[in-house]
Amino acid sequence: MRIIRLLYKATQYGNVLLKAKVCLMRFKLSLKLNDCKYGHGVRCYNAIPVLQINRNSGVVSLGNNVMFNSYTDHSWYSKCKLIVLANATLTIGDYSGMNGAMIYCSQRVVIGKHVKIGGGTRISDSNHHSLDYKIRRTSRDYKLAKSAPVIIGDDVFIGANCYIGKGVTIGDRSIVAAGSVVVKSIPSDEIWGGNPAIFIKKITN
Repeated sequence: MRIIRLLYKATQYGNVLLKAKVCLMRFKLSLKLNDCKYGHGVRCYNAIPVLQINRNSGVVSLGNNVMFNSYTDHSWYSKCKLIVLANATLTIGDYSGMNGAMIYCSQRVVIGKHVKIGGGTRISDSNHHSLDYKIRRTSRDYKLAKSAPVIIGDDVFIGANCYIGKGVTIGDRSIVAAGSVVVKSIPSDEIWGGNPAIFIKKITN
């Protein structure tokens, strides 16, 4: 019985490794088909991230050792998703990673190096809709939505279930508490949190 259990566990482990390898191969193929640039060591876990890259988009670039952790169920809001519209550019720096997060890029989103993005977080450089209800009733609503670049510095940590809105810059090494809605820029080396996010304290070593 012990030998059978060991063989069963070995088979399960082998299946996990095979699944992971196939998942990564399919993800890299998807990146190539969408003309995305990526460095060595790019990887994904559990499921393949969803890519919605407009064929007329600008440069979409993933650095070395960028990691995407997705799920096939509803935990942590499931799969990572990258949405890049026409003429928009998305850059994710070396050693950055996300867990079931979504990035919506209509103009420009830049994520630095060694950035950690928690489960269920949404990053968007667009309002998606107009503030004018009359425009929202028309087909021009989507086209007239305001947008502005999102810039996230190096070594930033964004907790789970956050929303990072248009025009926001987050300085190097700053931390955003879980569940925060960030609608204005955060300086380097600070902790912010809340809805809307406000300053909590400086980070001192």
